[in-house]
Amino acid sequence: MKKSIFPIVLCLTLGTVHAHANNGNFNNEGERSKKSNTVVRNILSDKLPSKLLASIKKEYKDYWITALSKEEASGKISYHITVENADQIISLSATRSSGWAVARIVPKDQGTF
Repeated sequence: MKKSIFPIVLCLTLGTVHAHANNGNFNNEGERSKKSNTVVRNILSDKLPSKLLASIKKEYKDYWITALSKEEASGKISYHITVENADQIISLSATRSSGWAVARIVPKDQGTF
């Protein structure tokens, strides 16, 4: 009898802990609260807003895109892109309404092969 009760108690305990952990994202009526987690997704360049894509094509035409993501947090959307050429890596960030802002420029080390 003791061997069969322990797994049942363990499952009930874990289920209760899981339910309490998830309860923080819902309000009293069971609807999602306004506070939400940040969601970051990798996207293709053709999914950028046209204004942002045109800016990248014009200003960084000699670079290639190595990373591109869309971030959604609290109803706000921002984009993060990394472009690079033979000499440097540039990280940029933008929102739909603003243009790209340089977040970081890292020169590539020419001495290592």
